[in-house]
Amino acid sequence: MKLFSNFILLAISTLALLLVLGAIAVFSLPNVHILEKCFTTTMYEVKLCATGPNYAKLTEISPYVLHAVIASEDGSFYSHEGFDFHEMEESLTANLKSGKIRRGGSTLTQQLAKNVFLGKEKSLWRKVKEAYLAVALERNYNKDFILEKYLNVVEFGPDLYGIKPAAQHYFHKPPIELNPLEAAYLAFLLPNPKVYSKSFASGTLTPFGHKMVKVILKRMSSFGKLSGSAYQTAIAQIDSFPWSGIGMEAFGGNPGYSLEAKFSGDHDAAADEGTIDELLKEDGTSSDPDETSD
Repeated sequence: MKLFSNFILLAISTLALLLVLGAIAVFSLPNVHILEKCFTTTMYEVKLCATGPNYAKLTEISPYVLHAVIASEDGSFYSHEGFDFHEMEESLTANLKSGKIRRGGSTLTQQLAKNVFLGKEKSLWRKVKEAYLAVALERNYNKDFILEKYLNVVEFGPDLYGIKPAAQHYFHKPPIELNPLEAAYLAFLLPNPKVYSKSFASGTLTPFGHKMVKVILKRMSSFGKLSGSAYQTAIAQIDSFPWSGIGMEAFGGNPGYSLEAKFSGDHDAAADEGTIDELLKEDGTSSDPDETSD
C-alpha cells in the first residue's frame, strides 16, 4: 500500500512539474501582437515592417499570387482555425508508409508562427510551441492579416524573403502585376526555395517544375480562381518560361480578391500529373518547409 501511495505521489509531482514547466514555456513565448510593430524575425532575421520599403500590403499583391499560394500550400486556409486535421492525418499516413518525412501538413498560420517567432531547431517541443502560437494568431487576427504577414516573411530563394523582393528578383515587376504563371511559379518555390529556384538561374523549368506549375494552375482553376480561358492561356505558355512580355491582360485582367475556395472540379488537380504531395514525394522533397534544405 505504501509503495502504491508513493507511486501516486510521484505521478502527481511529475504531472505538476510538467504543468509548471509548460506554463513557464508558454509565458516565455513571444507575444503575437509584435506583428503590429516593426521588428526582426527570429528564424531568418527578416525585417518585418508594414511601413518598410520591402513590404507589400495584401491589396498591393496580385490576387493570382494569393490564390496560387493558398491552392498550393493550404487549400482550407479560410475555413480552418489554424490546423488542418485532415491534412495532418494524411501526412501522418504518408510519412508512416514511406518511413521518412515526405509530407508536412503545416498550415500557413503554423508556417507564419514558425518563420516569425521560432528558431531552426527541429523538435517535438518546437512543434508544440508552433501550435500554441498558431492558435494565438488565429484568435487575435483575421485571415487576411495572417496571409499578408506570411507573404512578407516567407522565403522565395537564397537570402530572398517576402513577395515584393521576389517579384522584382524573378520577374522585374511589383507584386500587383504578377500574372497566373508567375504566381504559380512563386508558389512552386515555397516547399524548397533554395533548391527549386535553381531553375530560374538556368532559364529553363525542370520537368518537375513544369509539372508543379501545371498542377498549381489546375488547383487555382478548381478553386474557381482562374477562368477557363485564363487557364488554357497559362497552360499554352508554360514552356516559354520565364514568360517575359506576357502581361496581365493576356489572362483577362485581375480576378477578384475573394479568397474563399469554391471547388468546382472542372480541372481535377489530381488528374494527369498527380497531386502536389505526390509530385513532392516523387521529387524526394518534403512538402513541409520545416524539412527543406538549408
